Amino acid sequence: MENRTTASENPNFSPREMFFLGDKEFLLSKIEISRKLEQLFAEVEKNLYSIIPKYSWPAGVLLRSGKLSKGENYQGLPYYILDYPRKFEKQDVFAFRTMFWWGNFFSATLHLGGQHLESFKDALNTNLELLVSSDAYIGVNSTPWEYHYQSDNYKKLSELNIDQLRNTLNTKPFLKLSQHWMLDRYLELPDLVPLTFQEMLSWLMKSEDIG
Repeated sequence: MENRTTASENPNFSPREMFFLGDKEFLLSKIEISRKLEQLFAEVEKNLYSIIPKYSWPAGVLLRSGKLSKGENYQGLPYYILDYPRKFEKQDVFAFRTMFWWGNFFSATLHLGGQHLESFKDALNTNLELLVSSDAYIGVNSTPWEYHYQSDNYKKLSELNIDQLRNTLNTKPFLKLSQHWMLDRYLELPDLVPLTFQEMLSWLMKSEDIG
């Protein structure tokens, strides 16, 4: 026998939900916003490319061009992600991720894992005072794949003392260093992201060469 949904099982839309259900302009605006976001991320990527020649890089990090991805459901909300430079392997990760999270923020995150984390640990431990004087954040979660700024995922570097930071650097299998900005700073993003990347790269250096 065919199953039919009874009246009692039908969804009951609230007045607010009915408003959005009938609002064509919102989705048309979302399409235009998405187009502009892609333009914005293209500008960010161009400016990241411009600083690449200033450094030497670990093997394999620059083999791939930048990748722009998008989705509709990071904690229920749409997002855009630009990965450049990017090297994601099973163990070894060297990636810089720029993110837009709808209704929340823009962010930029340096993610190191495996041999790429090990190769920079000496420099990072040498530069602990630089890190704790920054207003950036460090990942404290057990997974590297969360990007919200709740206290169980990121902590401000300036809120840690040297010993706490050293312990985090030397005991976790990955390192995430991150910064974020309010959405109304979108025009600054093509400059903010490369400047943040350069600051984070300086923490990986004991000399002028990060390779």
